[in-house]
Amino acid sequence: MATGPEESASLKLLLLEAQPGSLAAVRAAWPQAGVVVRALDQGPGVADQISREKVQMVFCDLTGSDCQGLDVLQQIRRVHPHLSLVAVLTDRAFAMALAAFHNGVDDVLVHPLRKDALLDTAARVSLREKLGARQTLTQQNAQRSLDDLILLKAVGETTRSADDLQKLLDRIVALIQSALGVDIVSLMLEDVQGILKICAACGLPDNVCKNVAIPPGEGVSGYVLAHGEPVLIDDLSTDGRFPPRGGAPRYRTGSLLSVPIRYQQRVIGVLNVNNKRNGEAFTGVDQELLLMIAHQTALAIENMKLVGDVHERNQDVERAHAELLKLHQDRTRFVCNLSHELKTPLTSVLGFADLLLNFFDQIDESRMREYIDGIYTEGKHLEQLLTGMLRLFSIDSGSESWHLQELSLADSVARVLSRHQEGMIERGLDLIIDMPGGLMSVWGDESKLDLLLDGLLDNAIKFNRPGGKLWISAAGQSLNGRLTVYLQIANQGQTVPRDCAEEIFQEYSQLGSLDIGKPKGVGIGLATCRAILRQMKGEIFLEPVEEEGTSIGLLLPTRETSMELTYD
Repeated sequence: MATGPEESASLKLLLLEAQPGSLAAVRAAWPQAGVVVRALDQGPGVADQISREKVQMVFCDLTGSDCQGLDVLQQIRRVHPHLSLVAVLTDRAFAMALAAFHNGVDDVLVHPLRKDALLDTAARVSLREKLGARQTLTQQNAQRSLDDLILLKAVGETTRSADDLQKLLDRIVALIQSALGVDIVSLMLEDVQGILKICAACGLPDNVCKNVAIPPGEGVSGYVLAHGEPVLIDDLSTDGRFPPRGGAPRYRTGSLLSVPIRYQQRVIGVLNVNNKRNGEAFTGVDQELLLMIAHQTALAIENMKLVGDVHERNQDVERAHAELLKLHQDRTRFVCNLSHELKTPLTSVLGFADLLLNFFDQIDESRMREYIDGIYTEGKHLEQLLTGMLRLFSIDSGSESWHLQELSLADSVARVLSRHQEGMIERGLDLIIDMPGGLMSVWGDESKLDLLLDGLLDNAIKFNRPGGKLWISAAGQSLNGRLTVYLQIANQGQTVPRDCAEEIFQEYSQLGSLDIGKPKGVGIGLATCRAILRQMKGEIFLEPVEEEGTSIGLLLPTRETSMELTYD
């Protein structure tokens, strides 16, 4: 087939388009050629049209096609067995590519079409078209090998480990050995230092495979790696460029062939073959075949890497889905919980109000005061619930204003403890405080620190057993070279399971059944604590306990630590 400027005028192309204009790039690549355009869905009669128009090459757009496009290919190949056929597909349409090869196409291109790729394809299929009977037989063997390689790529979509990649490379060298009829095949890949190492081989001793390391530019393989072009040597003894290595048995015929394994514009390795079993030298046909296999090999290797990435991303998506599902479940639980928590005081408010409205004249002063007090108490409870939720949303979204300053943790703890004296006395708790003098100041907002401590102490008291101990301890601690203040609040109440260590800090999450065993509240206390510590650049975590109870640990930043984290 002619592709030059002077000869292209005699070139006749048939474009089978899936959509109008989908193969316009082919027409642009040969502006002087005669072009016949036909819709792919007008399959009947296409073989006769090829005969009438004396078409020399067919481009078939299988983008989004189904069996109809493959039926057209079968029809063309049945009537015109030697006509050049090129299929055009979308990227990674491996199954369709395999089906196209099985239906007789000579090559496959991928959208978007580039002029250089079109011309290269034309040159390759033209060369194959002009070969004799022996070349045709070699072509058929090569086609079967390429089909096997495409199958391996498809299989590679479901694999990802290093063992799977090694099996793929071993299968490739075995296919090459069979397709070219050679004794020795080596597949070399570039490592992170840019050195070629043998990753798979046939016909080489194990010690050679393990010890060979070739830098760019050294020997035949290094030359191919450095220059990105194939090397075909008819006779090593007369070539003179590359002194023989490995002794006479390695190059029994005196001829060798090495081609680059190229992915896009980068050479990632080299394919080497030696010693044809029939004793003949390698030919240009062998080089073309090995280049095609090298191309498929590069796609298979890169596909394996892509599959690994896809597998990891799928795992990320699955984790994200699980987290979203958990969030949905927690929010559903939260809505049910919230409706219960809001409905209880609201029912009381409405009940007292209804009594006052309907029986105002019949209620004595003491009972009326009792009803009004009930309305006020339940109203305050509603206010606390709503305020707590709004505060969490505000802090977590970063919309709250912060007045950062150095704060005494001991003073903050004492101030917050004073609000819980009644609750501790009511439950008969034994308070144990261990806070050394001279403790470093905490860098934070006073109201937020108080809110944080209030939430932790409220939980420690509420979930403690009657008559249990409540420990509060603090100390300076260095974490990765940064000074922090460590605070621990522990009780002897309900023990939180270790597998719930993260769950208890989630928004809307609360341990216990909605119907039985559910503690009072909507499950935003520890979530609010974590939101505050996020803004303070601190940490909160569940600590292991030896016996019963729960222990919460905190790392609170100092001024110096906060500044370092800000600038990191």
